[in-house]
This record gives sequence, structure tokens and C-alpha cells, in this order.
Amino acid sequence: MNHKPMKSNYFAIISLCLSLSTSPLNAQSSETKIFRDIITPRHNIFYPDSVPNLWIEPLTENSREMPLPGGIKASTAKKVNDERTAFLKSNNFKKRGVYGSSPANPVSLNPEIQKNINGFLGTGTPNDNHIAVANNGQIISVMNTTIRVHNDTGKVIKSWSLQFYPNTNNKVDNLPNLDRIYDPRVVYDPYEDRFIVLYMHGTTDKTSFIVVGFSSAGDPLKPWNVYLVTGNPVGDSVWSDYPIVSQTKEDFFFTVNLLGNGASWEEGFRESLIWQLRKSDGYEGLPLRKNVYTNIKHNGIIVRNICPAQNGPMPDGTDNYFVSVKSVSEKNDTVYIHKITNTQASGMASHELLALKTTQFYGFPPNALQPDTGFRYRLRTNDTRVLTAIRDGDHIQFMQNSMNFDTKQAHLMHSHVYLKKPNFVSSFSWDADIRSHLITHDSLEFGYPAMAFVSDRNGDPSTITTAVYTSQYHMPGMGVIYQNRYGEYSEFLKIKQGQTRIAYFGIEPDMQRWGDYEGIQWKFNEPGVFYTVGSYGRNNAMSSFISRIKIADSVWKQPIAQVRIFPVPSNNGIVNIEWKGQLNETMQGVLTKISGASSTNDHGQHSFIFTPVTGTNIYRLHTHNLSPGVYVLNLYSNTPIDNLERIKHPKKEALHTQKIIIE
Repeated sequence: MNHKPMKSNYFAIISLCLSLSTSPLNAQSSETKIFRDIITPRHNIFYPDSVPNLWIEPLTENSREMPLPGGIKASTAKKVNDERTAFLKSNNFKKRGVYGSSPANPVSLNPEIQKNINGFLGTGTPNDNHIAVANNGQIISVMNTTIRVHNDTGKVIKSWSLQFYPNTNNKVDNLPNLDRIYDPRVVYDPYEDRFIVLYMHGTTDKTSFIVVGFSSAGDPLKPWNVYLVTGNPVGDSVWSDYPIVSQTKEDFFFTVNLLGNGASWEEGFRESLIWQLRKSDGYEGLPLRKNVYTNIKHNGIIVRNICPAQNGPMPDGTDNYFVSVKSVSEKNDTVYIHKITNTQASGMASHELLALKTTQFYGFPPNALQPDTGFRYRLRTNDTRVLTAIRDGDHIQFMQNSMNFDTKQAHLMHSHVYLKKPNFVSSFSWDADIRSHLITHDSLEFGYPAMAFVSDRNGDPSTITTAVYTSQYHMPGMGVIYQNRYGEYSEFLKIKQGQTRIAYFGIEPDMQRWGDYEGIQWKFNEPGVFYTVGSYGRNNAMSSFISRIKIADSVWKQPIAQVRIFPVPSNNGIVNIEWKGQLNETMQGVLTKISGASSTNDHGQHSFIFTPVTGTNIYRLHTHNLSPGVYVLNLYSNTPIDNLERIKHPKKEALHTQKIIIE
């Protein structure tokens, strides 16, 4: 993996930046339409014990390709892939080494694989994998048209077709004559010990609806309350596609794309919208109360492909954030942050939208290579939409598929958004800083990430991400990568290596379906334990794979003080120190280098003084003249300003100590 740092040039200085923005942005959207308290009665109660142990899915459904995620531009995909082919055939294609010295041995950060559960071939193409695990160890895995309930050993104790959910007669060999079922999602609610399953039905305005099932008990084999939510809430010739889900303590959110009937994938996209459902209604089987947010625009242009940011580590809070990018752009740096400001039950929830420019260009990724000397068999990466996002307080992280512009590979872009609420202004005013970088590899290509917070405590930005991989030399498989709180990454750890390439009959070799999404969840009552689901190549098709992962790095267990230092690594020669001052006091910082070569002007230790005021302060440490490497920053309180020797060699205990990386 290659993390390319920026070089530094100027002397380190520090400056005070109060958290009041010089030009606060009121992010309230004036164009978004909100339809509140839409009522959907319960459709039926589904009893898993009534489902036969032997059932048959129609062959036509079993062999069909799942719908493409809405909004994909065929012309852009062709252009990007043609450029990739020319690049591969040139003499410019070569392997890259890691740039610079690694601040930590990536192998030492690798998670531990504790248990593997071999999955199943998908019923449809590609695998749409998702997973949820209860505190008692029961697992629900969903894939395309099927749901499976596993016990805590991973053994399947019950499975059924998703067609059974809205069906009331549960016939064995005559499943309901549904048009299409696809894109299942599942979440576990640790507050109520319940599961929620959602999936799509239909590909026209006449047949489109969303099935949402709420378990009535912690045991998923007990009855479920099932609701059918319209797939055409705007009264036009459109249907809903590609849901992404999140939850807060009270609400369940999902986003969808509306596509026009019969239009091409390039021209069929109409808009993206957000649904907000009251969870307690679903658990109790009451009429389901919902909000839907439509006509979401920025400067009059529809914002497409909205990804919810899952609050963490626990799914608490009342606000929920969402992320969008210019998902079909060949090269762009625009990021949109959405906010739903309150619960559905409050009657006051609103939608706000903020546009940002990030530090790293993203772009439409090429189709990924498979082992094939002629570069014919490739895996579709779809576009560069945000596929996964998580939020802890004022920090949002998200990932997307993206072009690596240097090597023409399909890699992942990882972004950090730091939300700011300026002082002395309306509570609806907010702003944000953002930085991004690529997760790369000299040979592997990546796709379809899903991420989760590692720590069970707020304030720790450590993450774990699962993704699928492939290359000209590696059969398609799945794995994970861990990022600690200092921004240091483990290796990309292969969980399941592919056995064959993916080569479905009836799909063009260079347009093979690789996946639309994967799944990962923290087991809420076991800190450091995660369950992932992904795909690998087997018998020329995709097979699912479930794994139990344990974080092996000891750092994530250590508590974090009430000081936030970001970004790590540094960005553009800047490291920010956020300090919540209680009284006016003099603070000292000592920055000591612990690894990496030193320049002529960099003698390894640097000190500075600052005086915070009451409230939140942000100090900007300029590091342009420091040589790249790993440093330890110690912060001390009330050391005399004129005692420079004591600043350089403090004897008292530091208020805050943190390792930082300067690039």
C-alpha cells in the first residue's frame, strides 16, 4: 500500500484560529421538499417457522443480473476503460514501491482472523452482501434474494427467500409472482435487541416498492412486522434502486435513487432521496410513520447518490449526516455533506446541505483487472459514489471507489470531514474541513468498501474496512484493512483468496459484475470484534464469505484525552490542535521526533507556547520546515514562559501525549 506524503519547506510556527468562522455558512436548504408523517399500515406478519425447510426459487430469478446502481454513465465508463487499456499496453505500466518510510510496521497492526464461515453462491449477479450480528451471537446474512440466520457458531439454522416476507400463504414451490427482488440490507439495533431487513422490489413505477421488516423480538426466528413502502413517492414514472441504510437510537434511515422507466443507465437517473422511519412503530407493528426528503439540490442541480453516515460507535444521537460526491465525474473534488436535524417523532426534522472541496481529486474508476494476459476479463467498479460513511460527533469518515490517476488502477479514497459549528451564530450555521487520500497498492485493485469504528469509546477515529480485491495476478477475493487513531494503516489483510476469476455467462468479459456493496458490523457487546461479509471468485461465479475479526493492535484500548489533534498524517504542512479551554492559561507544546531522517534545520525537538481562551480553540501548527517522520507531541500546562529549558525538558507530567505523522 502506498500513502504518498507531501514534502515540507518552511519553519514551524503556530497561530491561533478561534472556532468562529470568518464567513459562516447557513447550510439550510431552501429547495429540499419534506413530506412528513407519511403513514404506511403494516402489510402482514411474517412467521419464519411457517417457511418450509425445502423451497424452490424460480430459475428466471436465480439467473438474472441484479440492476445496475442508478446513474452510471456508460459513455464515461467506456472512455475511462479505453484509456486504461491504452495505458496497460504502453511501456508505462510498472509496479510501484512504498513511498518513504512507514511510521509503523503495517504487519504489527494487522487484525486477527478468528473464525471463517464459507458462504454460498449467489442467487443473481452480483452478490449484494450485508450482515448484522446480535449481542447473543446470532447472525443474519443477506445476499441478493436470500436471508440466512446463523447461530453463534456460524451454522445456518434457517434460511428463506426474501419473497416469503410479503407473502401471506408461504407456498412451497409457488413463491409469489414478484417482478424482481434485490439489494437487501440488514441492521441490528443494540438498544432494542431487534433486527431490521430492507430490500427492493420491481424495476418500473408500477412494480416498485421497498419491503421493510422489523423483528418483533431479539430472536430473528420469531414473527416479523412487514411494511411495503412506495418506490415512487414523487408521482412520476420512476422506480427506486440501490438503498443504503443507517440508524439512530429512534430512527431508521435509507436512501434510494429514482430512475426513469425504460431509460438507459446513463440517462435514467432522476434524483436521490432520503427516507426517515420511526423504529418503534415497526417493532410494535403500528402504522409506520415516515418522512421523505426529495428535490435535494445544490445551486439548482440534483445531488445524486446519497450515502448515510452511521453514527458510532453506538448508533445513538438525533441528527444524522449523509455524504455525496460527483459520482459520475471523470475527475472532481466536490463533496456534499447533508444533515437531518432531528428525529421523525419531533415533527421538526429538516434537511441541510453543505458543499466542500476536498484535498484529493477522485474520479470514475476503471474496471478492475482479473488474471488474463489479454486484459479481457475485467470487473465493473460502477462509479465513484460514496459507498460507506461513519460519524463520531463532529468527525465523519467515508470511502468510495476511485481512479488512481497515477497508475490508472481502481483504488479506494478515504476522506475525513471535521464539522465545525461557529460561535455566536445561529444553531443552523455550520462549516467543515475535509481531507482525503487514496488507499493504494502496487498490484491489487480494490472495490466496494464497508467501514466501522474500531473503538467502543467516542473520540477514537480508528476504523476497520472490508473490501474486495483483484488484480492481473490475483483471483478476486475479500479482505480488511485497519487504521489506528494516528492514521497508520495495517496491511491489506486477505481474508479469502479467490479460487477462480468471475466470468458469468451472458455478461461481456470486460463488464463482469464484481459487487455492489459488502458489509461489516461491530459486535456491540464485544469490543474489538467485528463480523464481515464479502465475496470471492469460485466456479467462475461469486461466492459469499463471512469472517469474525479481532483487532490485535493494543493502542485502540487506550483512552483518549479531551484534546483533539488532526489531521494525522499532517496535511499541507498543517497539524491542528483543538483545545477546550476552561480558564485563560499558558500552555506549552514539545514536539519530539522519534523516527525518520532529519534535515539540516530540523534538530528533532521543537517547542512552542500558546494561550487558549475559555471555550473551544483551534491552534494551527505549521510544520513545513520539519522533515517527514513520526513525532511525539506533549502538551503541558502553566510552565513559566521564560523558562525555556523547562519547556524543552519538562519534568512534570504531560496533559496530553500523542504520536503524529508529518508528511
